[in-house]
Amino acid sequence: MEPGEHDLLRRAVEGDGPAFDRLVLTHTPRLYRLMRRMASDRSEAEALVQEAWLRAWVNRRRCSPEQPFFPWLARIATNAARDAWRRKRPLDFADLGAAAEWVASDEPAAEFRLEEEEAKRRLADEVERLRPEWRMVLALRYDGDLTYEQIAAALGLPLNTVRTHLRRAKIALRKRLEDGDAVRVG
Repeated sequence: MEPGEHDLLRRAVEGDGPAFDRLVLTHTPRLYRLMRRMASDRSEAEALVQEAWLRAWVNRRRCSPEQPFFPWLARIATNAARDAWRRKRPLDFADLGAAAEWVASDEPAAEFRLEEEEAKRRLADEVERLRPEWRMVLALRYDGDLTYEQIAAALGLPLNTVRTHLRRAKIALRKRLEDGDAVRVG
């Protein structure tokens, strides 16, 4: 928790609007990145972020100022995403954003940029094809930067289920990407 965030969170829980506004300003960019991975487009991600903040305000007394704030907020946001899934609205990873680090971490030479863009597109396509619960765990881990324990708490899942979802998602991605290379080469 950021220095001073404990007091800010305590005041927000007590109903201090300006303190809550500061939390919104601080955490919205990270929350938006997380929701962008779960939403089918930018407007849906924005709607999920707004819904999460509304729910956070309404349920602020349930938040413990002694605990890190973002995992609690992430749980609210993932519940909003689940509600969207229940309404049969498709959610997908429309762009890679920060997840591009999975593909390459260094600036590629000019001759490799086209290959890198193709790899990013393929990764995004394969992530989109994953089961929703696997995508959610991937997003919380890599975009939300949550620990396994925080993901388990946010999703209301056992810790081993989170580990299993993450492992299976990685295995599925690796297999699909390797199979795609075999098809292209062969």
